[in-house]
Amino acid sequence: MDAFESGAASLFLADKQKFYRSGYGTLQLEEEQLRLAYEREEPYVDSARGFCYGPVRLGMKSIGSFGISGAPLTRQTLEAVGTLLGIAIERTRAVEQLSHTEADRQSERLKSALLDSITHNFRTPLTSIKASVSSLLSTHPPQGSHRQELLEIMNEECDRLNKLVEDASEMSKLEAGEIELEFRAVPAHELIDAALANCKSSLVARDVRVHVPDGLPAVRADLARGKEVLVQLLENANLYSEKDKPIVVSAESNGNFVLFSVADRGPGIDTMEQGLIFDKFYRGKDQRSVIQGTGMGLPISKAIVEAHGGTITVTSQLNHGSVFTFTLPVARAGVDR
Repeated sequence: MDAFESGAASLFLADKQKFYRSGYGTLQLEEEQLRLAYEREEPYVDSARGFCYGPVRLGMKSIGSFGISGAPLTRQTLEAVGTLLGIAIERTRAVEQLSHTEADRQSERLKSALLDSITHNFRTPLTSIKASVSSLLSTHPPQGSHRQELLEIMNEECDRLNKLVEDASEMSKLEAGEIELEFRAVPAHELIDAALANCKSSLVARDVRVHVPDGLPAVRADLARGKEVLVQLLENANLYSEKDKPIVVSAESNGNFVLFSVADRGPGIDTMEQGLIFDKFYRGKDQRSVIQGTGMGLPISKAIVEAHGGTITVTSQLNHGSVFTFTLPVARAGVDR
């Protein structure tokens, strides 16, 4: 528009049957004239009113038309503008198509990963239970310690299935906003101490280092739910790193938020998988057959943190470990108690 010193411009795209307008006085550029320029595939100049119309071409085919007001243009210029518009529109369509294709590919990859994880989570305990039951119902069922061992396997696997269902139910309630949070001002060290006390038995042989600076502001949080997030991260760090490697828990202020971090020296997480580990039922491809889990711990943690108005992220490097960080808002003086 500036190049041609025009007052307004309109664009008609035939496949969408839509008109696009820009500038002042756009209503003066008549839709009927735009349609005629497209159908006739010929430029048209209304000298008396100062309007110019031309077809938008892609090769020899007309895909729409355009109109410009206040700029007396030659037929050759209108043809050139129409061709350039056609090229620009086609390029935009190609980029959009590429984006859609990539989005579809990523979606299918995620669906495949989730289905694989869900199948694994249910199939493994069911297979163990089925094998144990079949053995107990056989013609010559095991006796003594072997029979007791099979019963214990069945009991453990039933607990595992029950945990999976409970986690899925909690996730559903969190997403639906059906779980009420009791917010109050919680000192950072109180949240960390509560989580460490909860994990005391599993971390008994682990070197856990805590770094919480003095003067850190309290956070607005539901203590029980905030602790649940930190417990999940501590248990993951404990499970996925060697027992002689330390776990570092830290907190620091960042304006209106306090950042809580749990760092381990485990195997790390592949870059591609870092975008998937917070999805429901997803478990790392290299760990799902080594360490038992439901694939719901991190998604639940993410939902809890977001319900607090915070975020949760991971930074990881293969063979060097991972750092999980989540934020909670700083408590407002005189409001959060």
